[in-house]
Amino acid sequence: MSTVPPNRNPLLARLRNAVLDITLHRVARNTGWLLAAEVVATLVSAIQFPLVARLLGVEGYGMAVLVVGWVGLVTGLLGVQTRETIVKYFSLFLSDESEPQALATVKLGLGLNLLLATITFVMLFVAAPRLSIWLLDNPDGAILFRLVILRDFFATTGGTTTSVLRVLDRFRWLSIFNAFSSIATFALVSTALLAGWQVAGYLAAMMVVSAGQSITLYLACQHELRARFHGNWWQADLRALRQHGHEIRVMLLSLKLDGLRKIATDQADVVILGVFADIHSVGLYKMAKQLASYLSRLSNPIYAALYPEIARLYHDAGFDRLSRFIRQLTRGLVTGVGASVLLIVLLAGPLVPIMFGAEYTPALSLFYVMMLMHVWLGLIWAPGLLLTLGKTRQLTAINLASALILVSLLFILAPTWGATGATIALVANYWAWTALILWYLGRLPDLRLWARRKLSALS
Repeated sequence: MSTVPPNRNPLLARLRNAVLDITLHRVARNTGWLLAAEVVATLVSAIQFPLVARLLGVEGYGMAVLVVGWVGLVTGLLGVQTRETIVKYFSLFLSDESEPQALATVKLGLGLNLLLATITFVMLFVAAPRLSIWLLDNPDGAILFRLVILRDFFATTGGTTTSVLRVLDRFRWLSIFNAFSSIATFALVSTALLAGWQVAGYLAAMMVVSAGQSITLYLACQHELRARFHGNWWQADLRALRQHGHEIRVMLLSLKLDGLRKIATDQADVVILGVFADIHSVGLYKMAKQLASYLSRLSNPIYAALYPEIARLYHDAGFDRLSRFIRQLTRGLVTGVGASVLLIVLLAGPLVPIMFGAEYTPALSLFYVMMLMHVWLGLIWAPGLLLTLGKTRQLTAINLASALILVSLLFILAPTWGATGATIALVANYWAWTALILWYLGRLPDLRLWARRKLSALS
């Protein structure tokens, strides 16, 4: 007995397909703009990174990344993550044409960033001499810490201002800005290093770039807000967010906990390795990690363009077209990531000794293992999806679990195996995160990502 499919409204089907096509086109366009800037940044970095590594040497490079890692660790622990919160609620209030709430969201993000950054700045600036003696065995290294502290302070508002510009669909401007920033960074860094200013000159150049980026982003954000709204964000009344106050607090707290995973993967591994290994090993490990991160850098524009589109598509069309969109996206991501990993691995062997020098050749074995961490890129859309669905706590739990695995393995493996142990811990973190995400997505009852599979209800 055959089953006749129910009649469908052809006009409605065409409208649904049109919405999906428009969304895919907008994602492709915005990703293209950001990817173009990231390609420029990657090409510039392909010149700058070997230049920095060669002129500083393994010891100097290890010292620089250790200082940056420690300051970044403390800044990350005491700061607040506002990017995703701004994207979610600023886009929601724009859709509702609620000007007071939209401006209040911006005020909340910038206010929290500046308040916590000021507290962290004062604390670390005072503690810099002691940190220098403890970590570098050199009281003169306080200037290095203070340069990085200033760099991170200037960068504190970038998350909020960039998120506002993304929601306002200013991807083209962001692309040009990011490309110009990369070129300016290279010019300042190379000038400082070629002048013989060593680690202090390198960190000073990074601090100047951070200040310029922060000021430019703020002015662009302010211009766009004035063009869109009648009021100014600093005059907004935060009480306009009272209706959403509880969920905003929960999201900010959850994302704060969620940020611990990023802190662990970005700074904690270098810091913990520095406790158990010498600066030379830290330099080799960071060089391998930096080289492996080029593929992840190219993924940043994809996520930056995807998250607002996932939120928009879900609010406008629901699960049906969202599931189809993600299935199409995942197939393309898996293919692209696999081909990219293979190409980078094949090129690294002959190029690393030529570009960085023979002293960095031992880092190749670390690099080959690190490339296995990119398994997560096939699910780069998953965090934005879970945030859109209000599953912030669940995403936080997954991120914290994988971060705990990383930190635990670092303390277990780094004392014995040094940089090799840290590399294994780093890869295990990403594989654990991917496995947990796949498991949780399979339990979402309304999300049909895999065909012919009965999904259980999520308790």
